[in-house]
Amino acid sequence: MKPCPESPDPRAVLQDTDLCVKCGLCLPHCPTYRATRDEGDSPRGRITLMQGLMAGQLEDDAVVRRHLDGCLSCGACTAVCPSRVPFGRLMDAARAVLTPPRSHGRVSGHLLRHAGTRRAAAGVLRVAQRTGMMQVAGVLGSSRRPGLARDARLLPRLGPAPPRPGGRAGAAGQGAAAARTVALFTGCTGETLDAAAVRAALAVLQRLGWRVTVPREQVCCGALDQHAGRPGAAADLARRNRRAFAASEGPILSLNSGCRAHLRDYAACDDQGADIAARVTGLCTLLQGVDLGPLRLQDDPLRVAMHTPCTLRHVLGEQDALEALLRRLPGVEVLPLPENELCCGSAGTHMLENPAMADRLLAPKLEAVEALAPDVLVTANVGCAVHFAAGLKARRSKVPVLGPAELLAQRMGVLESSPPDR
Repeated sequence: MKPCPESPDPRAVLQDTDLCVKCGLCLPHCPTYRATRDEGDSPRGRITLMQGLMAGQLEDDAVVRRHLDGCLSCGACTAVCPSRVPFGRLMDAARAVLTPPRSHGRVSGHLLRHAGTRRAAAGVLRVAQRTGMMQVAGVLGSSRRPGLARDARLLPRLGPAPPRPGGRAGAAGQGAAAARTVALFTGCTGETLDAAAVRAALAVLQRLGWRVTVPREQVCCGALDQHAGRPGAAADLARRNRRAFAASEGPILSLNSGCRAHLRDYAACDDQGADIAARVTGLCTLLQGVDLGPLRLQDDPLRVAMHTPCTLRHVLGEQDALEALLRRLPGVEVLPLPENELCCGSAGTHMLENPAMADRLLAPKLEAVEALAPDVLVTANVGCAVHFAAGLKARRSKVPVLGPAELLAQRMGVLESSPPDR
């Protein structure tokens, strides 16, 4: 059983920096080091900075923070480390103890924790997009907040909101008596960035005869807080999600690989949490061995570029499940993106906080998409989807970006082939 995120002393976690033998085998796999060739942007360099801070030989200054905050937490170094250095846990602990957050993000924290506030904000955003206010913000930005223009361009155009949590979607196609049950985790993006994926997943599962429940009290998975050095806030969200899903039946479906990875790692604080963590799954894994015949999928030729997010590949190890599902779809030609093992630069809030590096890491992937000339790009992470969509839009590319559920719904004929601005 894994410990609660608030139970291990972050200082004790930092003792694991001694596991690093500074061999450098991680360097070719670290996206930021590959980009800058700066030792401070490498895993062993960041561990050396942590050790310097702990020994009092370094101060928590802007230079140290730039190197540590620039880490993507992509997991590529951990996946190849012969000493099994838990770099992700070290990075979280460093941000909590050695370079603690200087801003608690009260507005963003409230949005993560309160569904009513998120729905209200989503409603305001939909109005702003319909009236053209977001386009104005995207052009003008702000002299005090020059990043506003970029942030506005990153936001996809929001479609209709999915059904509110708390209801049960009835089964169709196979009869309710024979239906299997699945609980849907929507997290903090289900009303906004992932709204189309939630609607698509409901359509797919109902057509397959699944009974879907959406627990009302669920909240953000906590990954953003955990990786920002706020383990206490992440632990609170984990406890709330354990309570929300305690009475649910069947697998817990998380459409976003980042949320799914965090739920698996940080839910198991007790026997109840361990049970919930073991039930967390993704759509591609859920549908393994399931007859897709009831979906009545279209079979016209479709070239699909496949992006595998870092959490899917390095943490969950489910990239094969994604490819297997795509290859089961009639008429689909799967085109894996070159260097899929390297981060696209999205990395949670990294694309907002480190836009220059995020765009630098995304650029070769956009070039690869243009070279492949696919009909659609599929990725299993909402942050990656937003990042890719904004980059493709900036290049005036018409390639739509979809999640696996959205692609299935499109092939069922219940989702338009080119969703607006996503």
